[in-house]
Amino acid sequence: MKIINTGDPTIKPSVVMLVYGEGGVGKTTFASTSPNPIIADCENGAKYFGLRGIKVNVAQIEKWSDMREFLDFVKNEANKVETVVIDPLGELMDKLKKFMISNGDTKLVQKDGNPTMAGWGWLKKTFKDYLKVLRDSGKNVILISHIEENKDEDRIVKRPKIETKISDDIVNMVDIVGYMTSIQSEGETKRIIIVDPGNDKFTAKDRTGQLGKVIEPDFSKIIGVCQGTSSYSWSKKVEAKKEEKPVEKKEEEKVEELVADKVEEEVIEEMPKVDNKAKINNAIEKLKNFKKE
Repeated sequence: MKIINTGDPTIKPSVVMLVYGEGGVGKTTFASTSPNPIIADCENGAKYFGLRGIKVNVAQIEKWSDMREFLDFVKNEANKVETVVIDPLGELMDKLKKFMISNGDTKLVQKDGNPTMAGWGWLKKTFKDYLKVLRDSGKNVILISHIEENKDEDRIVKRPKIETKISDDIVNMVDIVGYMTSIQSEGETKRIIIVDPGNDKFTAKDRTGQLGKVIEPDFSKIIGVCQGTSSYSWSKKVEAKKEEKPVEKKEEEKVEELVADKVEEEVIEEMPKVDNKAKINNAIEKLKNFKKE
């Protein structure tokens, strides 16, 4: 048993993050900003990194059995791995499913090749157990996922896409859950990550309590903020004294307004799908509350 004092400033906890978003938004590139990473590339998403001048270690995962060798590489101190990346979770789950089917265990696989109820349970447990080993390794961890949209009453909720309905379990396992997207700011495309748990349009989480609602997609900076060694404009705002003279809006305030506008557009797009006037008014009220925060 190991006992630590949470007030010890020398203790720098590792950061475990789940990031999800549309294809091509830059999730794998975000993972490359982490310190000394090794990427378990399950769908060849890093194949152009060399041409773009991005130099990181990439393990090309073709089958589930490759993950045992990957774990050995991570645990080998000589490799000096600081960050472990799985990209993407859904593709890795598919490889695990193929591995199970190829073994031909009749308790786990039906005659038609589909998993039995016991098979789905085995998939879920095996996948979770592997991720727990990574989480408890002491390394920083980035889990990347594609996105799915689920209808919840009068709104569409964006969440990580992983087969076997394991998303909620993984959300509970990690420290941070962020939805990565892009917005137009002053004529330029700006990539951002939303980690605001109060936003009911996206699955988001910040167990560290150190991040603002919208953060920069740079994992090394995120680690610094979460460990208390760095601070940026998008870090958790500390209460400041009111200034007598009005000042120009800070960059992070502008970004939050752009995010609010994007949410507003999505709410408006959903309105034609809602035939109940009360539900429309409810959606508008939620939007107003979001802008007040």
